[in-house]
Amino acid sequence: MKSFLKLIAATVILISPQIYAQNITLEGKIIDSLGNPVTAANVVALNKGNQRMDGFAISDLSGVFKLNLKKYTAYALKISYLGFKTITKEITPTENFTTSFTMVEEAQTLDGVELTYEMPVSIQGDTIVYNADSFNTGTEKKLKDVLQNLPGIEINDEGQIEVEGKQVSKVMVEGKDFFDGDSKLATENIPANAIDKVQVLKNFNEVTQLSSVTNNEDQLAINIKLKKGEDQFWFGEVQSSVGNAKRYATNPKVFYYSSDFSASILGNINNTGQNSFSRRDYYRFTGGFKNLSAKNGSSINIQSDDLGLSNFQNNRAKEIENQFGATNFSYSPNEKLDLSGFVIVSKSQVDMQSTSIRTYTNPNRTEETSESNSFQDNELQLYKLSTIYRPNTNLQIDYDVIAKKSDEFEDAEVTSEITQVENISTFREQQPTQINQNLNVYYTLSEQHIFSVEAQHLFQEENPFYRAIRQRQPFLTRLPLLTNQSDFNINQNRNALTNKTEAKLDYFYVLTPKSNINISIGTVQVTQEFDSNMFQILDDSSVLNLTTPILNNDVTYEFSDHYLGFHYRVKAGKFTIEPGLSLHQFHGIDHQNDIKKEQKFSKILPDLWVSYNFKKSESLRFTYRKLTRFSDVNRLAEGFIFKNYNALFKGNTNLESATFDNYSFNYFSFNMFNFTNVFARLNYSLRTDSVINRIDATGINRVTEPVNSIFDFERLSLNGRIQKRFLRYKMELRTNFTYNKNFRIFVEDNAGISSENYVPTESFSQNYRGSFSTNFQDAPNFGLGFSYTTNQYDDGQRDKLNYITEQPFIDVDVAFLKGFILVANYSYYNYKEGSNQLNTYDNMSARLSYQKENSPWEFEVDLSNILDNPERNSDSFNDFFSTTTTTVIQPRYVIFSLKYNI
Repeated sequence: MKSFLKLIAATVILISPQIYAQNITLEGKIIDSLGNPVTAANVVALNKGNQRMDGFAISDLSGVFKLNLKKYTAYALKISYLGFKTITKEITPTENFTTSFTMVEEAQTLDGVELTYEMPVSIQGDTIVYNADSFNTGTEKKLKDVLQNLPGIEINDEGQIEVEGKQVSKVMVEGKDFFDGDSKLATENIPANAIDKVQVLKNFNEVTQLSSVTNNEDQLAINIKLKKGEDQFWFGEVQSSVGNAKRYATNPKVFYYSSDFSASILGNINNTGQNSFSRRDYYRFTGGFKNLSAKNGSSINIQSDDLGLSNFQNNRAKEIENQFGATNFSYSPNEKLDLSGFVIVSKSQVDMQSTSIRTYTNPNRTEETSESNSFQDNELQLYKLSTIYRPNTNLQIDYDVIAKKSDEFEDAEVTSEITQVENISTFREQQPTQINQNLNVYYTLSEQHIFSVEAQHLFQEENPFYRAIRQRQPFLTRLPLLTNQSDFNINQNRNALTNKTEAKLDYFYVLTPKSNINISIGTVQVTQEFDSNMFQILDDSSVLNLTTPILNNDVTYEFSDHYLGFHYRVKAGKFTIEPGLSLHQFHGIDHQNDIKKEQKFSKILPDLWVSYNFKKSESLRFTYRKLTRFSDVNRLAEGFIFKNYNALFKGNTNLESATFDNYSFNYFSFNMFNFTNVFARLNYSLRTDSVINRIDATGINRVTEPVNSIFDFERLSLNGRIQKRFLRYKMELRTNFTYNKNFRIFVEDNAGISSENYVPTESFSQNYRGSFSTNFQDAPNFGLGFSYTTNQYDDGQRDKLNYITEQPFIDVDVAFLKGFILVANYSYYNYKEGSNQLNTYDNMSARLSYQKENSPWEFEVDLSNILDNPERNSDSFNDFFSTTTTTVIQPRYVIFSLKYNI
């Protein structure tokens, strides 16, 4: 903590001359020749000494603006508005003053208008355009650095872009897709010095025919406009790095853009902890595909079995080696046809070491301390091809195919201690394949009649294998193992094959320019085959097949959903209202253990969407939706499945669908006149017949079975953010809390009598974060902040747990001399459970770079984990235990890099 306070003091001393420099306030009012206020006029103050913009403003509804300027500094004050002559006035302010300006209408044509300066932010319909150079300080390296400077845009912990609290679904560069379905690859790889403008496209819809008749408010895209001087151009960088402890990195990035063809090649080979594309990214990557039936309220959750492989965050592992390569292209051979696609290949080898203390929620409150050493090897591959064909303005045909293939395994050695120490070995591996195809046809018959046909097919094959070697026999009454062995070597093979087809026909009848009717007819067809077998490997290497029916699966599952949907959309003044409902006919057939079980029923699912626009950049939305969700074969198969060395899972063929009543309020305001950004989202979910866990536990060993709860579940969440800019300063407050009220079922054995006990559980997670930062273009910058996180958990059987993390932090960003840039980050972690101190540690990293003006060469020194912290802490909860984990992380290292900018 002392080092943190020292760093704050040094930063304040360094920055204070800039903060407390004498400034004056210029207040003005802009009117036209008739005395009417001119709204949204651009006001720019150019420093005549360095030709930089020291101030900018936009006149409000009364024509009023305010600027904060430096005292005794010569400025060229320029006021512009389309259709009026630009006003230019030279001023050298010595004190606060107020004045007014009269704008005269421009008689010349638009070709004669002189553009004096680009405004930092402008709103063009549903598009917000940011001029990157207006916010850049000169120290930015990647797109993420640029975006973090822009009001209203955030980069979350996963590297994804968020606007208005919603994740951006598509990133484009010069209007062409850039690895569609993921924004992390864009934020981490596009060089900052190539970016001219950032366009946020709200209400985004790639299909022109549907943009005016569908609700697109939750669809966001970002388009990056590049700095360029010609139609065909290359840019990028090639970086090579070496460091202590045999650290290395090679990182080429090459981009090519022209009017009809674009391509990018990305690469990264390193052992420094950089993780360009993780397993988490792989399983989250959608490729831009969507659930066609989601709008109509139903879904079946097709699970992708990740085998329970450990996911590490950022560089939180003992050793990490990564190899990553990707290419993206877009080609338009003519005005009617667009082709695009990408290839992503990633390989990582990860050593993880951790210590966990688990407190089980069984009546005996068993506590287990375990040490785990694991090695993980992942090979991940993604391929996508997209075509868009527009033979005329009335017809568009799209086809997309994405293929995903991985090869993953994990070896782990675990030392578990309860009352005795047990050494356990586990091994997991799989090579799953997934192919998803999408065909869409959009046709406009006339201005009143629009048709849309969408079809999608998913093929998925999974083959996970699990092995656990234990010194003591687990699940004595369930696994008929041979006991005269030196250890218990238990293995399980699984295979799951899924075919899912969705098809939907939409008809839009445009009643008036402000209202339309949408009728949907659709179907979902799912066929799944699932089998598994369990066996024991004996000391003599022979195999004992465990043939008990409950230890094997041979299941076929078929599911169908036929639905008819109706929605009415109308704009009335500032309101947009869209009520709707859908009628569903569900049919499921589950065939296992020579028994055929069939479910067939109908259901009506209503929904309502209401939006009130106070003005163009301020809105309040309410959404209600009733949803029905079904489980797939993985939750229906009744044979035991190994989830971990002490956990078995058993499906339930009697499982029924769960119903969700979801309510949400969203408020958003972006005030261009005072650069205040406010976002808030409130969500409430009531779940009926929700799927919960029935837990039968003995010590640390448990058997979990999903069942439908007889009690309703509740979930309430609130996310909020207020961001305010004052010329070159930014203040931000963020809050996030989530409350869950659930139930679980414990099976208790009292004197040989088994009984089920419903136990209520509650969890309440809160995070509050406040920060203050500067954004000078010719002075050092810094950011100060504090984050407070608390995770409370009540399992209904003991005192509440309350894990607290307090994290003050500071960021320093300094450009000095000519060409030197220093970026440093420091954070202090105070981690405790209630009033009990668990751990304190601090973390610091820094980067020093040098690039001579107009030189393509750049030199860089990176210092990671400067304070050489050996580990990180985290906590988690589930229905069966709470865990506090300490993870070993990479040690301190120094990396020297040489970069060539193309």
